Amino acid sequence: MDTAHQLAESLGRAVDARDRRLSRHSELVAEIAGLLARAHGLTARQAELVHLAGHLHDIGKIGVPDAILHKPGPLSPEEWTLVREHPRLGADILCPVRVFRGPYSVCEIVLSHHERFDGGGYPRGLAGQGIPLGARLVSVADAFCAMTEDRPYRQGMCVEDAMLEIVNSSGTMFDPCVVKDFLRIRLSLPGLLLGGSGLSCPLP
Repeated sequence: MDTAHQLAESLGRAVDARDRRLSRHSELVAEIAGLLARAHGLTARQAELVHLAGHLHDIGKIGVPDAILHKPGPLSPEEWTLVREHPRLGADILCPVRVFRGPYSVCEIVLSHHERFDGGGYPRGLAGQGIPLGARLVSVADAFCAMTEDRPYRQGMCVEDAMLEIVNSSGTMFDPCVVKDFLRIRLSLPGLLLGGSGLSCPLP
């Protein structure tokens, strides 16, 4: 798995390099998703697959134009349609690599990481336990990292506010069991975000 991890990390960095503000996004998603996997009780190999998928979850954004990814305002319906194709495109990019494909694999996690627990996600509208567990773990890690990062259209949240958003979305966007895992690892999160934009909320 060492070679697979090196490949996953390299491809994740290639995607993040398209935007200097997201230079650590895939790395952080991978680290947090791996912590969640271990907190959930997955085996070492299962946790490693989740970690690999964290590095690779956004690989499909290679196919999304820079003008859309860096747009400072709201996306049009047509632009959203293109963005929502990135999980499917990512799975198509990765599936020729044997170690990444198969049931409950890296490809399945990448394909499903934008599904919502209530069925309102994309690209397949999966719900609840029908979403691969690895994707439910990566979804929480990805959302938390995205909320704490500066984007063209908004400033990143502080760690505490992002945590609260995750908790408030339990049962709708996120698997409640994974949210409980997230709370178990919460003390590790500020340290992981050091060097990024996720900071503690200022005291009043």
